[in-house]
Amino acid sequence: MSRKTTLAILLLLAVPQILAAQRIVSAEEFFSDLSTTFGTIKDYMASVTFTQGKSVSRGRLYYKSPLFLRIDFDAPPRQVINFDGEKLTVYDPSNNVTLEQAYKKKTPSQLDQLLGARGLSILQRNYSVAYLVGPDPVPLEEGSKDMVVKLRLTSRGTTGYSEMIISVKDGFYRRIEATPINGDKWVWDFTNVKMNQGIPDSRFNYDSPPDANVISDWLFDSEQ
Repeated sequence: MSRKTTLAILLLLAVPQILAAQRIVSAEEFFSDLSTTFGTIKDYMASVTFTQGKSVSRGRLYYKSPLFLRIDFDAPPRQVINFDGEKLTVYDPSNNVTLEQAYKKKTPSQLDQLLGARGLSILQRNYSVAYLVGPDPVPLEEGSKDMVVKLRLTSRGTTGYSEMIISVKDGFYRRIEATPINGDKWVWDFTNVKMNQGIPDSRFNYDSPPDANVISDWLFDSEQ
């Protein structure tokens, strides 16, 4: 047997092992794994910053499966967004107004869907998924010490967002950048994340100040 033949055989035997050891996880697989991880999360809390154009809001977010959500804002101070599974309440202290919306067949918004495992499944159906850079972690932004895997989600049709960039760190969102079909880009940053803390249902009981002006069914009729 010639040396070239021997080398060829060794390469044929070695290449499958090398590829197995260095298998690159596709973006779709990575996103599916993320969805699986979210399926194990019963609740979580996090510091959240929301940026839209020059407007910046900050607060503490609480989420409990299947769809309980509350954000207590520091900026603007005393503002609250709360969904108790049946009613969405938004308190605007600057105008002393409480917006209430009852839900029967709908869920509050695309953001609320995104926060849980079900929302990730919805995204997989409506968006194509690819790595923004590659499968290896990269800095969140220039000069950042946060290393994340960045995914680009491109809409397959008519959705609320034409494109989304999701940065993942330690199996959870670090940043979500969403480009609406019309309007400024929305950016959510998540830090100080704590999962499965046993958040009680009572955390999502919210009564706005009694002197606030209440506006009901401000999004659509409550029968929808």
